[in-house]
Amino acid sequence: MNPPLFISWKRYQRRSDVLAEALGAELVWRPHRATSKVLRPSDYLAHSREDLALIRSRRPSFVVAQAQPHLSALAPHRAKVPYVVDAHNGQFQSWWRKVPGTERILRGARLVLTHNREADVLAREAFPGLRTLVVHDPLRPIAPAAPRDWVFVVASGAADEPMDVLFDAIEEAAEITFATTAPLHRLPEPLRQRAAALPNLIGLGFLDLPDYEAALAGARAVVVLTDRDACQPSGACEALSAGRPLVLSRTNTTTNLFGGFATLVANESAALAAGVRAAVRPDPTVAGRIAAVREAWVRRTALELEQVRSAVAAEVAR
Repeated sequence: MNPPLFISWKRYQRRSDVLAEALGAELVWRPHRATSKVLRPSDYLAHSREDLALIRSRRPSFVVAQAQPHLSALAPHRAKVPYVVDAHNGQFQSWWRKVPGTERILRGARLVLTHNREADVLAREAFPGLRTLVVHDPLRPIAPAAPRDWVFVVASGAADEPMDVLFDAIEEAAEITFATTAPLHRLPEPLRQRAAALPNLIGLGFLDLPDYEAALAGARAVVVLTDRDACQPSGACEALSAGRPLVLSRTNTTTNLFGGFATLVANESAALAAGVRAAVRPDPTVAGRIAAVREAWVRRTALELEQVRSAVAAEVAR
């Protein structure tokens, strides 16, 4: 039986990387060629043609397609190959759920993977009766690194990240150095100017994965912010993988998943600054709490991944 394929229409996304590895799948990255969203449909068409040709030549036992967009599953759907959709929250929380063909492609999947229980509820509400399975991000250990005198901010400048709150907190916590790989040059002009004026913020720019992991693993603490409900931030999983103290936006989802070790804060500058100061203070109990959460997480995802393998194996055997 040929190994599965994992198709991700991204330049890089950590969940796709670790999930493909956990499932023994060959990972195919399809980064966008068109920088303008107006021209993005031409990318989707080119990706679909390339994916269909690859599937017909490799004949994988099954395909995992990352969504959104759900169109990444169009090739296995047309090739009549068993497929699984790894559905990020935007597939159900944005206009993507209303795009023509969405329901047909999602219902054609052997399984639609959601990231947590709250996201699973959103998926089932959007498409009643959809075959879903919660699979949390698998953890891949991040090796310890030389200590760096900074707090590492995991951010991409996405719409759900309150960058104004972040910059207010960095300004307030002037005694602490912060570093980030966020594309600060792509922020709106007022935020870009604010970032440039902060003397305690280091913009690292794009880093290759080993350098990125070293920058995070050597940090005094890691900050991850979101204002999106049902979001399981990859950066929080990275902090857990590296065993670093975590400062994280408080939501029902983050409380359930990371409350055992993270410093949870409201998306307000004073609360975030106080949370960072608390996280960098020495705490002899934090390493043990992180280890306990990580061990339980690994056990749970092992069971979830086994359910994926069993479901696909049953489909292939038909």
